[in-house]
Amino acid sequence: MNRISRSIKRSVQAQASHVPPDVPVRHMDFSFESANLVRYVYDNDPFYSALLMTFSAVIPHGERFFIESVRNYRGQIRDARLQDRVTGFIGQEAMHGKEHDTMNEAYDAMGFPLLRIDSLSQRGFKWFARLAPKRMQLAFTVAIEHLTAIISEYTFRRPEIQAKYDPEALKFTLWHMVEETEHKAVAFDVYEATGGGYLTRISTMIVSLIGLGLPIAIFHLWIIAADRSVGTVLRHPRGIAGVYGRRGLIMSLAPAFFDFFRPSFHPSQHDTDALLVQMHERLFSERGELAAQIKKTIVPRRRMSAAT
Repeated sequence: MNRISRSIKRSVQAQASHVPPDVPVRHMDFSFESANLVRYVYDNDPFYSALLMTFSAVIPHGERFFIESVRNYRGQIRDARLQDRVTGFIGQEAMHGKEHDTMNEAYDAMGFPLLRIDSLSQRGFKWFARLAPKRMQLAFTVAIEHLTAIISEYTFRRPEIQAKYDPEALKFTLWHMVEETEHKAVAFDVYEATGGGYLTRISTMIVSLIGLGLPIAIFHLWIIAADRSVGTVLRHPRGIAGVYGRRGLIMSLAPAFFDFFRPSFHPSQHDTDALLVQMHERLFSERGELAAQIKKTIVPRRRMSAAT
């Protein structure tokens, strides 16, 4: 236990020396219509694209759950900077849910069962919020935020992966991933600032992999089965290899994933500051790829008192 305590102390010291990025709330407007969407957005592959649809189907209610899990502890936060970042986290996650709702409706109109999956996802998260302790709910958010952060970094660092996306789908995906990277440490910092422990953090990650992974696998197969034009799963070896193969998504993420189990882990140890600068310029600059979709941007900052 002393060794764990020393590791956690080193994590806190490392965290203190890192200046976390701002968490701006960008009001976006992606116009999704089934007539304008590519059916298979990744590598023109039904298997991999169906997995991305599965994630989109569970994201809206997942994001709303994450918001509430952090709000449960907001009153205990004394650090003004962290309060600002929590405000940004809530705004970003709310916008993600809104835009994925619109995307899900468009894909549902194409014959994919995304709205039925969305409804089941809502029931699941409501059940979890009702039965699980609030500390475990926040730890669940910490766990999933780690997964989204490492998937985002993986995508940023591999142009060959980005090249396989439909161009419009890529812009939407990169926007979401940039914001996941900007707020990747917020839930973690709230968890630690309010007394969250190491054992709860890692045990909840293990539970999360089972509790969320199994439904996602089932939903993934359901989407493939609903697409009658593509046949059985086994007819898509390229997509299967892209997810489960030796050089596929899961195996590529494994080293970064297991970092989470170190007692001294903190999300800032995966340095993505330079990647964020590159992505901000690419997407959000005056001539950026998403300049037309950004309606306004707000960077939460607490007002200084008159006495200050």
